[in-house]
Amino acid sequence: MRAENTLQFMADFYPSIFPTRKHCLNFLFCGVGNGYEWVKGELVDEDGKFEKRYRLIKPVKKAEFDRERDWWVRYRLELEMHEETGKRINPDYFFEWSQPSREYSYIYHFPKNIRPDWKELLEECRQMLKEDGVEI
Repeated sequence: MRAENTLQFMADFYPSIFPTRKHCLNFLFCGVGNGYEWVKGELVDEDGKFEKRYRLIKPVKKAEFDRERDWWVRYRLELEMHEETGKRINPDYFFEWSQPSREYSYIYHFPKNIRPDWKELLEECRQMLKEDGVEI
């Protein structure tokens, strides 16, 4: 499945788990044991059930996250309240990068024949990590 189509699938079917693009990239490239594997240069779910069930009528140029803007507004508000009052951040609005495993994370381990759209997504993730001060 094309990279952006995969992100759109995640956003559409699991919006509370993947409210933003960053959440998806973290899950796909930084975590371990996410249920995806490299096949023919693409990350696909290991049993292929999503690919069999889910087809887009038209490929997505860039995945859309309907609640992303609202999520980031609330995230910043939660951070401000935490800094001012010490109140715990609502877990629905907490984000922290997974610490990429040099041994297992796909940010480090990808095939030589990686498809260009997946390589672009991987590089986008690396850039986000760098901007957020996460060493890779």
